[in-house]
Amino acid sequence: MTIKEWIDKYEHGPAEVRAAVAGLSEEQVKSFPVPGTWSIQQIVMHLADSDLIGADRLKRIIAMDHAVIQAYDENQFTKNLHYHDQSLQDALDLMEINSRQTARILRKLPEAAWERKGMHTEVGAISLAEMLQRIANHVDHHLKFIHQKRKLLQAAK
Repeated sequence: MTIKEWIDKYEHGPAEVRAAVAGLSEEQVKSFPVPGTWSIQQIVMHLADSDLIGADRLKRIIAMDHAVIQAYDENQFTKNLHYHDQSLQDALDLMEINSRQTARILRKLPEAAWERKGMHTEVGAISLAEMLQRIANHVDHHLKFIHQKRKLLQAAK
C-alpha cells in the first residue's frame, strides 16, 4: 500500500467500527458472548484509547527528534478505566474526529518525514510509516472479534 492508502485506511477505520456495532443494544455490547474475553463495549473503548495514544505517537515522531514512545498495558486500561460506564457513541465520535484531524496532519508531510523514527519502549526503533501501518491494522485486528461476538449474539436470539 502507498502512504496515501495507509492514511485513508487509518482515517476510515473508526467508521468501520461504528458500522460493526450499529443496531446493537446496550445489553448486547456489554455482554460477554465469549466468556473470558472482552465485551464489544470494552473492545470499542480500547480502540478509542488506542486511537488517541496512536495519534500521540504519530505526532511525537513527527514533531520530536528521537521521540520516546511509551508502551502501555491494554488489560490494565480495560480493568481500571471503567469501560462499561463510558459512552459507546462518544468513543466512536472521538475516534472519528481524532483520526480525521490526525490524517490532515499526515497528508501534509513531506516524503522524508515517513522515515523519521521514534524509540518504542518495547519494540525499539520504529519509523513513522511503520507506526501508521501498525495503528491502521489495529482496527482490523479488533473488528474480527466484534464481528465474531455480533454473530454469536445474533445466533442467541
